[in-house]
Amino acid sequence: MTAVTPGDGLHIVDWDLLPVDDDAPPPGALDGDGSDEYRHDDGQADWSLETLRDAFVDAFNARDLDGVLGIVRVDVECPDITGGSGVEALTEELEAIWERSPAAILTRAFLDARPCAVAWLPDEDGCWSRAGLVTLAEEQGLLSVVTLPEDADALDRAEADEPTGEELDEWQDWAEWDRGEETLPGQRR
Repeated sequence: MTAVTPGDGLHIVDWDLLPVDDDAPPPGALDGDGSDEYRHDDGQADWSLETLRDAFVDAFNARDLDGVLGIVRVDVECPDITGGSGVEALTEELEAIWERSPAAILTRAFLDARPCAVAWLPDEDGCWSRAGLVTLAEEQGLLSVVTLPEDADALDRAEADEPTGEELDEWQDWAEWDRGEETLPGQRR
């Protein structure tokens, strides 16, 4: 594999020289050794924005950081994140969201016919409220932009699936996951 490091951690990789592995994650997924070099997998090159959005929603809701990182470009733009852009900024923001709002989930949505996601938070009665909008852009089969615009009109206009409650049952029980405590059905922390 040929990579040139011009400085400041930027890697230029000749995609044609990278090995193709049928079992490899989508293009851009980190190599198993945790390096910043990426694989090219022609079998996944046709991922559409809608498919990427679905994978992003599923990984976010499962708190699967590796799943998210497997579908974003290393230089993913995150213009609404204070810490900047790139994989590190996105990683820090997702971890902060999951810690700050452990019950937050995403559902699939469309805004003006473009795939996006809506973030939801439950109140103390279990009623879900829209908390934010996540818009995405795709380049070469990977997410190249992840934004969290503060546009209330766009959030209201987004045609989104509403949470069914199954998401809460499946993903909210952080006390049991984090501390090993058993949580009874219907009990909220």
